[in-house]
Amino acid sequence: METIDFLVHIEETLDNAALEAIENSILDGKAVAAASHHANNPHIIQVVYDSSVTHASDIVQAIRRHGVTAQAVGL
Repeated sequence: METIDFLVHIEETLDNAALEAIENSILDGKAVAAASHHANNPHIIQVVYDSSVTHASDIVQAIRRHGVTAQAVGL
C-alpha cells in the first residue's frame, strides 16, 4: 500500500455542510483514507488515498459529480 496526499481546489465557494458532504462521499469511495478541509480555506480539500487501488483523477471526478469545478493541485 502506498498512500499519497494531494489537494483538490474547488472553484465554487461552498458552505461547511456542502464540503462535509463531498468529503463523506469520497471517503465512501475505494481506498480513500482521509479527506478534510479547513474552515479558513473552503476551496481546498486535502485527500489521502492508496495509489495502488485508485487514482487522484478518480477522486477529482467523484468531487465533480457534486456539480462543482474541481482540479488536483498537488501537495
